[in-house]
Amino acid sequence: MLLETLKEFDWLNEPQQVRFDDEGMYVRAKYRTDFWCCARHNFRKDDGHFFFSYVLGDFCCDLDWSLEKVGAFDQCGIMLRLDVNNWFKASIMSEKEDEPKLATSLTNEGYSDLASVSIPAGIKHIWYRLKKRKGCYIASYSLEGQKYIELRKFYLIHDSDEIKVGAYMCSPQGEDFNAVLHNLQMY
Repeated sequence: MLLETLKEFDWLNEPQQVRFDDEGMYVRAKYRTDFWCCARHNFRKDDGHFFFSYVLGDFCCDLDWSLEKVGAFDQCGIMLRLDVNNWFKASIMSEKEDEPKLATSLTNEGYSDLASVSIPAGIKHIWYRLKKRKGCYIASYSLEGQKYIELRKFYLIHDSDEIKVGAYMCSPQGEDFNAVLHNLQMY
C-alpha cells in the first residue's frame, strides 16, 4: 500500500491501534463498535472505524482486507457515507465462525437493512469493489482478487455529488478484532 496515496484519507472514529508496514495498514477494531441504525426502536451505533476520502461524481473504489479470525459479527469491508442517517456498508460478517457470510447494509433516513450471502469457511482474504455510475451504486466482491461477483445495486434517497468512501471495520460483540488493509484505490 502506497502511503502517498493515503494522504487524502481521514478517520471517522480512529481506532486506538493502527500501524503501517510493507503488507499494508494493520488495524485493531475496538470492542463493541458498530455502524447500525434503527430509528423505529431509537437505537443507533455510529462508533465503528471508517477510513475514508471524499469523492466527487462517479467513481470506483477497490480495496482488500486479510484477517486471521472472525468472531461473532466482526466486520471489515467497504463503506460509503453521506451522514449518520445515510450510508452503505459491505463486509464479511458472521454469527458463527464456521458459517461465514458476506453482508450488506443500506441505511436511508436512519433505517438500516441487512442482506447476506454465504461464503466458504476459512476465508482469510477478501476484495471489495464499490462503483457509482449515474446515481446507481454497485457493490461487488471477490475471493481471489480477479473475478468480482455483484452483491447489490442500490440508490441513496439523499444522494450527493460529494460522498465519503473507503474502508471500515468494527467489532460489535467480540473481543478486539484485527485485520490488514492491503490496498485501497479510487479511480
